[in-house]
Amino acid sequence: MNRYFFALNLSHKSKKQLIRWRDSELPLPCQKVAEDNLHITLSFLGQLTDGQKQLLLSGAQQAAESLGEETITPLAINRLGYFKRPKVLYLANDDIPPWQNKLASALKTQAQNVGLHQEDRRYLSHITLYRKVTGLPKELPLPSMQIPVDRFSLFQSVSTETGVRYQAVKTWRLTDN
Repeated sequence: MNRYFFALNLSHKSKKQLIRWRDSELPLPCQKVAEDNLHITLSFLGQLTDGQKQLLLSGAQQAAESLGEETITPLAINRLGYFKRPKVLYLANDDIPPWQNKLASALKTQAQNVGLHQEDRRYLSHITLYRKVTGLPKELPLPSMQIPVDRFSLFQSVSTETGVRYQAVKTWRLTDN
């Protein structure tokens, strides 16, 4: 059974920008996240039944519509972070815009409503760059980039011979542009 999550989609241009920055400013001998897998998680769901998936698809549509007149601002990526237990190095935006918090909260509530466990902690917007990081350089570069976002998706994690691939199941636009 595949694992599922909601995430903000990154444009091809943004993914290229992130990869260029990672490879030039922070080349590490660790497992790089594939360019196609770069995203910003909104809510991790895990395994789903068909019924749960259908309810979440409907709920995500409601969440997208609830943003209504919100101004979808670009994300100011300005910090590097490290999750010790999963050994993940990531980029983050310290200032999470109201629309992003509102969407993440709505999707978390939808997940809880269909019986899925959601961690009880503050939402942390991040883009995973490396996995299996065993040591960090003494000095880390400070990122500074604007990442425009105009859609989010329900993704499924698909195992392949070459590694995990994230495949969009359904996508919703955040703007009318």
